[in-house]
Amino acid sequence: MSERYEGELAEEIDATVRSVPGVTGVFRSGSAVRKAFDAGARVIGRRNAEDQFVRLEQTSVGLRVEAAIGVRASAGVVQTSRRVQAAISALCGGSHITVAEIYVTVVHIDDTR
Repeated sequence: MSERYEGELAEEIDATVRSVPGVTGVFRSGSAVRKAFDAGARVIGRRNAEDQFVRLEQTSVGLRVEAAIGVRASAGVVQTSRRVQAAISALCGGSHITVAEIYVTVVHIDDTR
């Protein structure tokens, strides 16, 4: 997958995730080590500062998608996570992209009324 296409796909997935009912935001995904690596790569010019929050990785069996989300508490964390997974799967399936794994991590629960 080309870098340009990967960026466009990440943008589409990001927009799709943000449109899922109950999602309050999308955050940079990955471990603390990976985030530090990405920050270092941006400093030396190897990555764009505008990198997508959704992380894509092409594996030998298909695309691996990681998304970190905020969820409205009243929407239900489990239900919202499942809706996000289904939305990503539908988007990729509609584009004939084989998805190996979809990881959705809830990093914030918005409890405001």
